[in-house]
Amino acid sequence: MSLSLNQRTTQRWTVAEAVDGCVRHGLEAVGLWREDVAGQGLAQSVKLVRAAGLRVSSLCRGGFLTAGGLPGDEGRRAFARALDDNRRAVDEAAELGAACLVMVVGGLPGVTPGEPLPADLRDTRGAPGAG
Repeated sequence: MSLSLNQRTTQRWTVAEAVDGCVRHGLEAVGLWREDVAGQGLAQSVKLVRAAGLRVSSLCRGGFLTAGGLPGDEGRRAFARALDDNRRAVDEAAELGAACLVMVVGGLPGVTPGEPLPADLRDTRGAPGAG
C-alpha cells in the first residue's frame, strides 16, 4: 500500500521537516506546497526529497487563471501574471518529479455558470472573459 503525506496537514512543518516525518513514519511520498518549496528553495527541496528516497505525489497549487477576470488592460496584465506563475508551477512540478500539479480553478466574479458573460466582462480582443 502506498501512502502520501500532504504537507498542508502538517502546516507548520518545513519541507525538510515534512520529508523527515515521512521517512520516520515509513511513508513513500509527500505532497508539497509551492510556498513551502519556495521557502526551502527549489533545488534544496529536490535534493531533500531525492536523498530521502521519497516520491512527490503532488505539488499544490497552480491555477487562479480567473484572476484576469477584469476588463481591459488591468485584466490582461493579471491574466499574463497568472499564466507566468502557472508556467513556473509546471516547471517546479517537473523539477520535483511531482506526479501531478494541483490546479485551483474557479469562475469569474459575477458570472453564473451556463449563463452568458455580463456585458462588462466581455472583451473581444482575446483576454479572459472573451465571449
